[in-house]
Amino acid sequence: MHYIEFPNLGIHIDLNPELFSIGSLQVHWYGIITALAFLVVVVGIIKSAPKFDLDQDNLIDMVLITVPAGILGARLFYVFINWGYYSANLSEIYKIWKGGLAIYGGIILGIITIYLFCRYKKINTLHLLDHISVYLLLGQVVGRWGNFVNQELFGPNTNLPWGMTGDIIKNTIIIEGFEGVNPELPVHPLFLYESLWNLAAFFILLWFRKRKKLNGEVFSLYMISYGGARFVIDSLRFDLRVGDVNINRLIGVIFIIGFTATFILRRLQLKKQSLEEPASEPSQYRNILDELNVEQESMNVVDSGEGDDIKATSGEQEAINQTESINEESKEEVIEEEKADIIQEENVEVSDVKEINTEIVEEAETEKSEEAEAEANEAIENEEK
Repeated sequence: MHYIEFPNLGIHIDLNPELFSIGSLQVHWYGIITALAFLVVVVGIIKSAPKFDLDQDNLIDMVLITVPAGILGARLFYVFINWGYYSANLSEIYKIWKGGLAIYGGIILGIITIYLFCRYKKINTLHLLDHISVYLLLGQVVGRWGNFVNQELFGPNTNLPWGMTGDIIKNTIIIEGFEGVNPELPVHPLFLYESLWNLAAFFILLWFRKRKKLNGEVFSLYMISYGGARFVIDSLRFDLRVGDVNINRLIGVIFIIGFTATFILRRLQLKKQSLEEPASEPSQYRNILDELNVEQESMNVVDSGEGDDIKATSGEQEAINQTESINEESKEEVIEEEKADIIQEENVEVSDVKEINTEIVEEAETEKSEEAEAEANEAIENEEK
């Protein structure tokens, strides 16, 4: 029976990497936890797809293609950076259940697969990557606990309360001969640090997703975050080296610089465009209101010329003037109300607004003409009597 200990916390856990076996088939905790991590990602991506205008059927197809590609990429990358061991143990290359997945490789091959899928399905690649990135972090939070069971992904000795040790950790330190590391003392649980890092990044991306201004920004932050995790946390790792170079930290720096520059440059370009557009493209609603005012003034000119041939007494003329004043005020109120409605309605087309204005003017003019004519006729009849 294998064991894991947190000596400073007084915790001892008896835990085998193998969960159970059926004949010669062994089911490992690492495989179960990895499968659970993928399930978290897949459920999150597909369930929330409609909220982000993504077709669930397309995402299911993408998952069926991308998940195997991601696992293959993660395994190949891990084998590459540990080729010194696997070159002498070729039969161990395919034994993924024993551990050994480098997420960098999974991300790289996964992105290539997603890009080709989006080109084929005519889907916006950056929009889809934004959607996936959030839930990929959550999957990584879960997946790192497979390293806990396998007693891997640890750093140098530490006297911190959460320092851990175990029989597999001790054997690994002795066999690999990690310089300056005492197998009898607790070590840094790097898997735990990365799991917590990814959890914090998940909540940040979840918050930022609703505030992004361009497709691809959430994905850029994911790559910056993951590159940062690799650069900081992997500074304590002894493995994952090609010669004297810590390959994970090198790629982490490339990710941080590249995606930070991309994020900033795209934001600057967007700001530049937003400053140029108002000067070259005046608001269509300003033009609409100007046209309404011109038509209103024209209608006032027409109104002032009506009834010149009608003779009326001073009392009757005063009544007519009062009626016209009331009609004028009513007409202006109607037009002002219609202007407000046009401003509030963002989706109305310019042609529709002109048609509405024409109808308003015609109705107001007709009503005023009819009322003025009726008043004039009444005045003439009274004069004849």
